[in-house]
Amino acid sequence: MPSSNWSSLILAPLVALASLASCAPPAREGEAHATVSSALNAEDRIAACEQDPRVIAGLVTREICAGADIFFRETFEGNGRSCGSCHPVENNFTIDIPFIDALLDINPFDPLFVYEQEPELNKLEIHELKTLGLILENIDGFDDLDGKYVMRGVSHTLSLATSVTPDPMHEGADMPLHRTGWSGDGAPGSGSLRDFLTGGITQHFPADMSREAGVSFRLPTEQELDLTLAYQLSLGRLNELDLRRVKLTDPEANEGRLAFLDPQRGRCNVCHANAGANHLDTGRNRNLDTGTRKAPATSTFGAFDGGFGGLGQAAPNIDVLDLGFLNGFGDGTFNTPPIIEAVDTPPFFHTHAFGNDIEAAVAFYISSQFKESPAGRELEARFGAPIQFPDADIIKIGRTLRVLNAAFNLDLAKQRLHAARVLADRFHDTREDVQKRLMELAEVEIDDALQVLGVAGTPLHPVSRYRLRQAKSEIAAGLSAAGWSARQSRISGALQRVQNARGELGSNITFQLGQGNLMY
Repeated sequence: MPSSNWSSLILAPLVALASLASCAPPAREGEAHATVSSALNAEDRIAACEQDPRVIAGLVTREICAGADIFFRETFEGNGRSCGSCHPVENNFTIDIPFIDALLDINPFDPLFVYEQEPELNKLEIHELKTLGLILENIDGFDDLDGKYVMRGVSHTLSLATSVTPDPMHEGADMPLHRTGWSGDGAPGSGSLRDFLTGGITQHFPADMSREAGVSFRLPTEQELDLTLAYQLSLGRLNELDLRRVKLTDPEANEGRLAFLDPQRGRCNVCHANAGANHLDTGRNRNLDTGTRKAPATSTFGAFDGGFGGLGQAAPNIDVLDLGFLNGFGDGTFNTPPIIEAVDTPPFFHTHAFGNDIEAAVAFYISSQFKESPAGRELEARFGAPIQFPDADIIKIGRTLRVLNAAFNLDLAKQRLHAARVLADRFHDTREDVQKRLMELAEVEIDDALQVLGVAGTPLHPVSRYRLRQAKSEIAAGLSAAGWSARQSRISGALQRVQNARGELGSNITFQLGQGNLMY
């Protein structure tokens, strides 16, 4: 079809979509963010998404498009927050201190900080949000807001399709359907990822601390739950690697891969099979007490974090820190996160108590804290000796994880650049804002890859990093290009450089990516 006909076909309905796909307007400087909620229902969103160029081009389904719009822009008549407040696409779907500091500079009245602006919400968060990047969670119920809460980092929502199926060894009437959140019990009701939205709204969206549905917020409809679930399951990667077949070009990284797999060295592959979130024995997500509970996040919390299973406990039932008295709720276990995505989503573990470098997280597993934990003793019994690997293996395993994470970053960048090129070719300058935003988000992933590969010591893949800087220059030129043809040419140049950089990392690092990575 001629381009002029395409433009006339989609331009009018996409004017409405432009409002749908743009973020809620920020508060003006010096003004608190007003509580807002979209007037769009699920059917409105689906109808608008039918006119989205990504949907028309077959890059994204209308359901995933609509689910993304709910995720990023629906406030459910609460305090102005959306899911994207704590899971921003431009920060790997999590928040950390650099992100929070930058947001404070841009807009100190962002809904993330609404607890400071609205007196009725002063117990929604405490100062650890700004000082440690931790959010307040009432994982064990709302009956004691002053004394029954914990502080946790925000789990990213990448690759959920690979990581939430519970291990059969945990089957039982009280077991959640899916492993969500840090302790595997982040969702109410059935404990499914679908119900996680309801739990998130109740915890983080209320307009007052009564948390009364229909007053403090509205609950999602069944259709909104389905659409948001579809979007979340389409984020990140949809498959696992086979680390036995992967070959890494960097010799130390490849040696680290062997240490990762070797039960007499790293033993990492037992609980993080193929650098994912699942246990080697079952291929499913397992809760474990690894001793991380003994590294509290802060000294001003209501209770020490006892992990899974504290709901319904009237009084503390676990000595979280082995202090000689009961001081927390739960059974001490937390679920296993995927680690392909770990290097650029620090700080590590639920407390943020283990630094920003992946090597520090690896080193935790030869600490007495881990060796003396139930998970550490289980590995010792399984292999006949305590876990032990030299400091050199810490560096090597860290390099392995850095290369895998960078490969994931670059595949996301390629996916977004390819989509931007398709849209430029098909729609020319119509909705060029979508093309440009995909280019910007591709550059975010390139920056992540550069940071991940920029390890101290022997540099990782200097030629790849040079090519990635060239790709960034192409993207910058494309963003300032006068028209679609020049923009498309620059996208192609950037894509070629990213592909060349990615190819140098190794072989058989093959990710299947979800469509949700193209939404924002």
